[in-house]
Parts: sequence; structure tokens; C-alpha cells
Amino acid sequence: MTIPQSEPKQKRNRAETEQRLIDVALEMIQKNGVLGGLNLREVAAAAGVNRGNIYHYFGSRQELLRGAINRQFQRVLRSLSVARQRKPFAQRRLEAFRQKESSNDSQLRALLVLDGDSSVDPMPRFESQLSELRQAVIDGDVHPDHDLEALQVALSAALRGYRIFRAPYARRMGIKVTELDHRITRAIGFWLEALPEAPKAPASQQPESTNLRGVTANPK
Repeated sequence: MTIPQSEPKQKRNRAETEQRLIDVALEMIQKNGVLGGLNLREVAAAAGVNRGNIYHYFGSRQELLRGAINRQFQRVLRSLSVARQRKPFAQRRLEAFRQKESSNDSQLRALLVLDGDSSVDPMPRFESQLSELRQAVIDGDVHPDHDLEALQVALSAALRGYRIFRAPYARRMGIKVTELDHRITRAIGFWLEALPEAPKAPASQQPESTNLRGVTANPK
């Protein structure tokens, strides 16, 4: 007579299988590249499970990718030191541009969007980082007139976009990636250093300067 497994053991076995599938999926992405494709048959074989288990646990390739992204992102969060979180606002944000993203989180989320996944979260730390911006206002690092939500989206877009195109940008400019990192960090630093000041309207929306009124360009 077969004795049924206890519920805790079943849950543990499921969690272990899910973890194996996720680990293998991440290894394949690291090896083949984000757009190299994720063959579910190969994932199942490497994880030592039946291919049907992938559909049983995750439902689809998208779900497996989403699970891998979420699991890896939690590892990244755990790696953030308390000391780093206590650093000034501008310094924390600049460090994000200096550090190479080894988890491919930005590329993986972009892949899900390209794959038609409308549920992917482009800013998983949106609420906590918005809280950081509010604290930065209190600390005097960001002027209270700034649109904090739009500012966080802009910072996230700049960081994730740079992480995705970092190497191609450097190739296009004919420079080393490390040199581009330095220059981008410097440019972003100027932006962050301006945040304590009240935001100004774009030049196109500002009144015409009195110094330029009545001045016409020399005919060519």
C-alpha cells in the first residue's frame, strides 16, 4: 500500500523542482543570451524533470521567464547592503549606473514585453524608490516641486535603457565600455546635482528672452 506524501513534503518537492527549473532557465539565458531562445524541452532535460512539469508548475514559457526574473530579483534585493541604503540619494543612484548588471534583469523584462506579456512589471521597486525620493525631498536632495513619480520613471528608464544598450552604445561611439560608464555617470551626476533646485520649464515653453527680441539672423 502506497502511503501518500504529507502536504509539507509535497510543497517542499514542488518548490525544489520549481527552483531547479528556474536555475536551469537562468543558466541557459546566461549562456545563449537573452534573445537566444528558451527551449522548454532542453530546460526540462537539464533540470532532470519531465517537460510536462514546466507547464504544470508555470503554465507557459512566459510564466517560467517571469518566475526566473522574480526569483533573481529577490536575490539582488537581498544583496543590497544596509550601508549602501544609508548613502546619500545621489550617490546611491549613481552607483546603480556604475555597476554592471549581472542578472540581466532589464533585458529579461524587455524580452517579456517584446513577447507580448502585458503583465510584466517594468519597475518592481517603484513604491520603495518613490519613498526614497520623498525622503530625498525631506533631506533637501530633491526640490519638492519636482514630479516625483515622473522623476522615478525617468531615472528607471535611463538606467534600464543604458543597461540594455550599454555595449552597443560604446561600440557605436568607438570607445571602451568602461570609458562610456565614466562619462554617463558624470552626465547623470550633473542631472542629480540639479534636483535640489526648483524645476524650470523647458526652453521651448519659456517666454522669449528680452535679450533676443528684435534680433534677426544675418542673411546667408
